[in-house]
Amino acid sequence: MPVPAKGRIILEHGEGFGRRLLVSVDAKSYGRGDDQRQVAIQDGLLKVLDEAAAGARLSRAGWIRQGAGDGELAVLPEGESEPRVVDDFVRELHAALTRHNHDRTDEAWLRLRMAVHFGVAMPASNGFSGQGIVAVSRLVDSRPLRAALAATGGPLAVVLSGRVYDETVVQRHTSLAAADFRKVPVRNKEFVESAWIRVPGADVHAHDLGLDVQDDGGAQNGRDTGGDTAGEGGAGSEGGAGSGRVPSPAPGVQNQFHGTVHAHGATFGNSFR
Repeated sequence: MPVPAKGRIILEHGEGFGRRLLVSVDAKSYGRGDDQRQVAIQDGLLKVLDEAAAGARLSRAGWIRQGAGDGELAVLPEGESEPRVVDDFVRELHAALTRHNHDRTDEAWLRLRMAVHFGVAMPASNGFSGQGIVAVSRLVDSRPLRAALAATGGPLAVVLSGRVYDETVVQRHTSLAAADFRKVPVRNKEFVESAWIRVPGADVHAHDLGLDVQDDGGAQNGRDTGGDTAGEGGAGSEGGAGSGRVPSPAPGVQNQFHGTVHAHGATFGNSFR
């Protein structure tokens, strides 16, 4: 492999390719808060994620984590249990959020959207690139997920990509029932897929997610603008549900994830295989 110049990661063709379990979490209405509220959201976010991982017997020390203030994207190592993330981690995160929000006013609640996908994630010069990163980022920022969180009033809404849903929930590798999930079309920028939403402690089927409204993610530049309303939802093709396929970006577009990366024990530049 070529020697990196000035810290850049230089990969030969095919080197670094690998598929990983990806988890993206984003806080609701971060942009609406003042400076002190934003500090509290960031502190609370890391606290509940750490508590949830510990409760689910997952090692966050081995996760390659990329923070974004009001959110986090994590690339999980090989061997981390996908069913445990989909099932136990979500359950523990809901419990941690419930504890965190206890005695807080509704306006001070920490409310999170979470997406889980399995796909390509490759180390790049300024973070990660790959269609898996694109997919999980579009899912967590999708209008149906925002609408589910707003409509149900709970602290957490979760979306699974078709592949994760089919291979963990449908195949009964978790304690979750398929009926607890709602299939929704997601059309967010170049991403057009079906996904599966669950809201712990609520019936996601009982709420209007505004699925006749075109989904543009409800945000500008991929960040939360605070526009979460119960009437927001996604629309688009059902094509490729469960296929894990993500349409290719427009020619000349390079998909990368930027920001500080926490990579305990990780060695960048080596193959993920």
